[in-house]
Amino acid sequence: MGESTENFWDKILEEMMNNIQDPNEFSGKIGMSVVLLLLLIGLEWLFHQLWRKIIENVKTLNIVGTITRFLLRFLFLISLTRLWLNALDTLLIVLIFIGVVLSLAIKGLISNVAGWFLIVNKHHFRIYDRIEIGNVKGEIISVGILYFTLMEISHWFDAEAPTGRTVKIPNSKILTEAVYNYNEMTPFVWKEISYNLAFESNWQLAQKIIAASLLNYYEKFEKEYLADELFKKAVMKKMQLFDGELKPVQIVDVTKDGIVLKVRYIVYYTEGTYVATQLHQEILQAFQTEKIEMAGRRIYFTQGENTNG
Repeated sequence: MGESTENFWDKILEEMMNNIQDPNEFSGKIGMSVVLLLLLIGLEWLFHQLWRKIIENVKTLNIVGTITRFLLRFLFLISLTRLWLNALDTLLIVLIFIGVVLSLAIKGLISNVAGWFLIVNKHHFRIYDRIEIGNVKGEIISVGILYFTLMEISHWFDAEAPTGRTVKIPNSKILTEAVYNYNEMTPFVWKEISYNLAFESNWQLAQKIIAASLLNYYEKFEKEYLADELFKKAVMKKMQLFDGELKPVQIVDVTKDGIVLKVRYIVYYTEGTYVATQLHQEILQAFQTEKIEMAGRRIYFTQGENTNG
């Protein structure tokens, strides 16, 4: 063991002496490294301009740009490695390796890189998946070695719509926080709407109105998203894991304030707010026509005074 260690350090000293005796070669390698770096920067800029002219869709442009940068940088590292492998002495390689290990030892950095490795291997989410992590909800727009970026949804209002802000989250969060993915297995999720009716209202008629509205919605949903029988069968198999039912399901509950009619239905994950709005408008209009009374406090105005009824 001692002899092999001694031979190792002898080789290091020999390589160092060779580099000192031929400094021109060492300087040439440095010059070529600078040229490769400038070439990388130039190619990244050229491809960025090219894709912007060719690709109009922003999401497609983002994906193509990310792939292009990855390939160019990978080729740059390969070229740089081949350039220096035979010229750089063993001691310098060892020092670089130690430097990399020490830099990775910075607090949180190793966790971020580990998180990045899991993400790029698609264990948690992909670009443009909609996720919820911690108290943040949004769509993934980019993934880096240290953090991933979300286009924020909701936060300061109830509707699932973009706020216009982006959120950068350290990759290490996926190791400690629960990650809710809206479209990992299928692009469909369940939503629920409810109506609190007065006890004296015709809740049976209200239930029929809700059922008719949801049946009409589901027929349109099937035509738009489940027309392909093979795709529908695949979706049904995955839905079995959730014990889910594709057709709308009604629930009746009673509280001290009134009769609560709920309905659970399936929806494409990006259309939750839009579909709920359409259903509310249709159902509430029918309630008004049939004079179905909602529960809650009502205010009557008489002779300039108000009385809570």
